[in-house]
Amino acid sequence: MFLLVLLSGMLLSHIEIASAQSTRGGQAQLVDGRAIIVRQGKEMEIDSYPLDFKDQDLIQTFDKGKVHLTLKGSDEIFLAPKTKILFEEKLEKKGSKTILNRTVKLNGRLLAIIQRSDETPIQIRTSNAIVGVKGTEFVVEFLSKATNVGTLKGTVNLSSLTTGDSIDLKAGTMSSVHASGEVLPITEFSGELMQDFEFAGESMSEEDAAGKPIDLD
Repeated sequence: MFLLVLLSGMLLSHIEIASAQSTRGGQAQLVDGRAIIVRQGKEMEIDSYPLDFKDQDLIQTFDKGKVHLTLKGSDEIFLAPKTKILFEEKLEKKGSKTILNRTVKLNGRLLAIIQRSDETPIQIRTSNAIVGVKGTEFVVEFLSKATNVGTLKGTVNLSSLTTGDSIDLKAGTMSSVHASGEVLPITEFSGELMQDFEFAGESMSEEDAAGKPIDLD
């Protein structure tokens, strides 16, 4: 009887992991220009027909290249031109639950629409910062060795990999991690961050897509 229970438990565990694995990755769809997925050194062109991407894939946009990523679970990420991301995910056990931790390593610019989920958390990483997502719409850019983050809806946490300092950015605010690692003071969201993301408009409200500033008073 003990052996039967043990085998049943192992079988359920494998089924749970297999089920989680089936929800991995997502699909990439070209909106404009040119973009590729690099998988184990092999380049695959992204076109208007959705192309699957998965763990350890590098996704790159070129001049005028714009890509719409749909992660399993309906989260969305929009890549601006001249952007590279490395997509990573890892299954981990947390008590009785299986957690799928997802990481996007960014060099360039992206806009993300993420639903809060304890089972599929996601973070954005640059060379000098981590953006912790709490269920939100936000823009991240890593340019000139600085990380700029602006929040459209919800809240994100911005932390410096150099100093360990962090701040929460609520809707209508933005901040930066300077090349030196310093976390700069919070300011009002700048519409300039929305440049090149007009193609995300169907997934956002008209006001957010325009990058309309929000009164902080």
